[in-house]
Amino acid sequence: MFIKRNHCGKIVGISETQSVEFPEAADDRSEEFLDYLKCEACKATVAQTTLERSDTELVRVLEDVIDLLTHKGVIQFTDLPKAAQQKLLNRQNLRENHRSLKLIGDDEDEDSLRFL
Repeated sequence: MFIKRNHCGKIVGISETQSVEFPEAADDRSEEFLDYLKCEACKATVAQTTLERSDTELVRVLEDVIDLLTHKGVIQFTDLPKAAQQKLLNRQNLRENHRSLKLIGDDEDEDSLRFL
């Protein structure tokens, strides 16, 4: 393994191949090297969690946009591919079940339009 260091001497990158950018050979069992890997793993976990949260929020936005477009008659629900229709209906049913069981309290769901 080869590493790149910043101006303070801290490891800022790792490569399997030596290059101008990664000139220094590294002991992959050294404490410094392992600490860098742990730090990068934490950053990746945070990034993944942030992306997943963003994806969930975006899904809800898309559902609301589809609701709005169908309600205004811009598109018909049946214009969507069958797989998309089924996924949207499944999510709508899940939200209704959660609401009826009072497991979640999402006021936005109360104002949502229905696909059918």
